[in-house]
Amino acid sequence: MINVSQYIKPELIITDIETHSKEDTIRRLVNKLYEFDSNYFPENYTNIELYKAVIERENIQTTGLGNAIAIPHTRINGYKDLSVVISISKEGIDWHSLDGKDCHVICLMISPTNKPYLILQAMASLIRFLNNPENIAKISEQSLTVRDIAEILKSSVRRATPLVCARDIMRPVEKWARLDDSIEHVARVMHLNRLDILPVLDDDNKFYGEISCMDIFNYGIPDFFNQLQTISFMKNLDPFEKYFKYKKDLKVKDIYNKEMNTIPKDATLMEIIFEMTVKNKLKLFVVSEGKLVGIVDRFSIIDKILFF
Repeated sequence: MINVSQYIKPELIITDIETHSKEDTIRRLVNKLYEFDSNYFPENYTNIELYKAVIERENIQTTGLGNAIAIPHTRINGYKDLSVVISISKEGIDWHSLDGKDCHVICLMISPTNKPYLILQAMASLIRFLNNPENIAKISEQSLTVRDIAEILKSSVRRATPLVCARDIMRPVEKWARLDDSIEHVARVMHLNRLDILPVLDDDNKFYGEISCMDIFNYGIPDFFNQLQTISFMKNLDPFEKYFKYKKDLKVKDIYNKEMNTIPKDATLMEIIFEMTVKNKLKLFVVSEGKLVGIVDRFSIIDKILFF
């Protein structure tokens, strides 16, 4: 368990940063860190190299996590320890975030490559505090000094959990299906967004289950089909005949899968891996009080754990 508060330093906090793009913001944060203590870096490592490393990671996948938060980051071979540079933007910066909204709190994190979980644990602790809009408003008060902000953060993010949980790696819900949506509409959403599974929600975001390409494919297949050893005697049967016959009236509620591939927000990484490997689940839906709050899939694992 790391003490996150030791990495919160008033000298590495910028209030009301006056930048208008994520590139300019990253450059400003990198320079701030380099000016604070260049001895953290390997010999002859420059701030320009650090900027390029952070941007390279950013170009692969945005670090705008949603809820007004962005955490640009990278790992450097030979870096001495974790560093956190925090900036607050009252106007907001377009970070191409997963929820499409501007970011108001940006935390640059740099760590050594031989301590891969430092960033993830610190990030988890900060996100749990910053995911509450009231906390973002609290540290954005114009009258606060950088020391005031540092003290608020230190008292709130003192220790990170040693376990990585679903809430730390889940992605926002971007596409979903409603119970009364037509299958035509859902098939179009899947096609345009290259998705094979959509969560099924009601108007209050209560989670009911999922609908997948396989649910649509299976609609026209006879019940005895799964018992066959060969289809040689019926290989010319049109498997979509029933679908096209009824597709105009077919709704999500008619064919969706009610199996609950859900996990709680505090499900551990080991529990997630077990569900995905042993139980062969492509997506896990993170549910809190019956409502869908995020999705964990194999991309989440690669992006946040293996590639982070």
